Amino acid sequence: MTVKIIDWNSEEYWKGILLRNKFLKTSAGKEWIKELPVNEEQDIHMAALIDGKVVGTLLLFKSSKAIAQIKQVAIDDQYQGFGIGKQLLEFAEKIADLMNFQSVFLTGRKQAWGFYTHLGYQSIGYAYSEGQVVLKKFEKIIYTQNDRLRVEIIKNIMLKEMETNG
Repeated sequence: MTVKIIDWNSEEYWKGILLRNKFLKTSAGKEWIKELPVNEEQDIHMAALIDGKVVGTLLLFKSSKAIAQIKQVAIDDQYQGFGIGKQLLEFAEKIADLMNFQSVFLTGRKQAWGFYTHLGYQSIGYAYSEGQVVLKKFEKIIYTQNDRLRVEIIKNIMLKEMETNG
């Protein structure tokens, strides 16, 4: 399996749209995407491919300078349970980290809440219904290498202060 960034309006992008329509729009009772979503042009689009076939997709949206949103996560039902969603999310988190986002959030469907929690996402807020779907917001803090280094430096300074003041 390959997980990669794909171009907006590419053939792989449209195969991802098909997955989104089939597995997200239909179950939510929403109208299918038929025209190019111009509002997604600036987003980062990702796909999971097996033997060249798009079997999973998601997009990363810049919500603010420090926060990215993971949206439109869809995995082909024939490939669910094989770790594709996990690999897509981990890839999106790495990209968010490289782009210096401090956290990522997503809105998850009820059937995926355990999955997101297992991957380290924290539930924030209350569940709510949108049409035929029950949703909840989840967030995950992204720690960059620089953040880890800063934490270690601060720990060392605090320990030295405690040793000299005690």
